[in-house]
Amino acid sequence: MKSAASDPTPLWLDTDIGDDTDDIFALALILASPELALQGVSTVFGETDHRARLAQTLLAMHHRGDVPVHIGCGHPLLGPGRIDVMPNGPMVREPIAQGACARPAHRLPALSRVHAVDALAAHLKAHPATVPVAIGPLTNLATLLLQHPESSTHLQRLVVMGGEFQHAMWEWNIHCDPSSAATVISSGVPIDFIPWDIGYTCTVSTAQLDRLFQSRTPTGRLLSRAVKLWRKAKPALHQLPRLFDPMAVAVLLHPECFEWRRGRVTVDFAPATFARTQFQADPRGPHRVAWSVKKTPAVRKVWGRILAL
Repeated sequence: MKSAASDPTPLWLDTDIGDDTDDIFALALILASPELALQGVSTVFGETDHRARLAQTLLAMHHRGDVPVHIGCGHPLLGPGRIDVMPNGPMVREPIAQGACARPAHRLPALSRVHAVDALAAHLKAHPATVPVAIGPLTNLATLLLQHPESSTHLQRLVVMGGEFQHAMWEWNIHCDPSSAATVISSGVPIDFIPWDIGYTCTVSTAQLDRLFQSRTPTGRLLSRAVKLWRKAKPALHQLPRLFDPMAVAVLLHPECFEWRRGRVTVDFAPATFARTQFQADPRGPHRVAWSVKKTPAVRKVWGRILAL
């Protein structure tokens, strides 16, 4: 962990908050961590305006009106819909599962009319030490590199929750927009990957979840409601939250919990392996993959921070 005397690490969260609970937990973890300085939030995939309202709600609860929230790309890079005009979203799809957790628009600041991609480009130019943490499909980041190619020189480090390297399967964030993932991954930007396996390993226990449900803080009640709406939306799939996205934040707080392998990541486009990620070891490669995690301390530290809000 960074020492108390260290300057906070500046980060920008790019998120598809609103469906699974790990996004809102990741934002809560950031707000609970003085070692991190949140510079901005951008939303991606589907109803990006509704996602932005949910992010604004949690920020407002913690008096963080200083953090700008920008609506990003709703469509995948290559469709459906128009992709010749920015912004290229939001996309019409089913409502986000946790939309009811958001405050009404009239109780929140007006959302910026600056597209998330342009906002991030301007921010990185002025503050290149900022670490974008991407916990949704990589459409905003790919559009950034295509629309503002000079941004690749401003990106010193990118943390991505995405991909899977130890099981023959595709992972959601990559699968939702594989063209964007390939664009970002092949850019040469240094990337730290938190793959599916890490998040799946880091599952909240029943006892830990009960502690959240027993919380009487405004944030605890909001997060509890988010979990219950998530369960209601997909009752056959989800019972105990898995901390996929919070682990992408945790690498900035507790790097000692992770074992890494350096190399090169690629995205497959063959029909039989479409959207799967592959890893090739290379000591000079631009990518690091979190290969294992100390599950018990990682979950305990992350969950403890979230419960403290």
